Amino acid sequence: MEPVLVYNRRDVFTKSNLNKLRKEGYIPAVAYGDDIKSLPGYVSKKEFEKLYHQKGLAGKIKISIDGKERTALIKEVQTHYTKGNIIHVDFQILSENKPIYVEVPIIFENAEILKSRGLVLQRQMDTVEIEGLPKDIPEHLVIDLMGYEKPTAIKLRDIKLPEGIKITEDLDEVVAVIDVSEITEEPEEKQEETSSNA
Repeated sequence: MEPVLVYNRRDVFTKSNLNKLRKEGYIPAVAYGDDIKSLPGYVSKKEFEKLYHQKGLAGKIKISIDGKERTALIKEVQTHYTKGNIIHVDFQILSENKPIYVEVPIIFENAEILKSRGLVLQRQMDTVEIEGLPKDIPEHLVIDLMGYEKPTAIKLRDIKLPEGIKITEDLDEVVAVIDVSEITEEPEEKQEETSSNA
């Protein structure tokens, strides 16, 4: 069963209250969507970090607002500029029948096979914006490198998309370049020279 993050309403908006919440193990947040203009609140730091580690930015999660379960997108995560800890989160409440636009990671599978073919992968993009209904949005898009045996440019149009999903960016945009590896072994002469000097 998918975990549900409890979203608590926040009615006090002072700086001291924000500090108090953080000391007590909570993260201040805001939730918004079609039927929620802007709802300040807070969530459990421990529970959110667990979900964030699994889903990442733009990941879909279940949250409970006033006892009602909703699907939400982790829209933005703010961190402390020196400590790096999470200090604020934005959640976008999703409507089941309304398409959304979201950035998702691009994952390359079987990259290790390129090395055995004398090739190397040069990434040009790590994420891409897609459009689709909330139920169809994948956590990431996959490019399988098993079939690539020579230098080539991989474009957005080469990505196999789940049903109901569209890429909103230029399909001729280059995602990655597969090139000939320039790694060479150390010349034998140098090794012999080192031996003779010993």
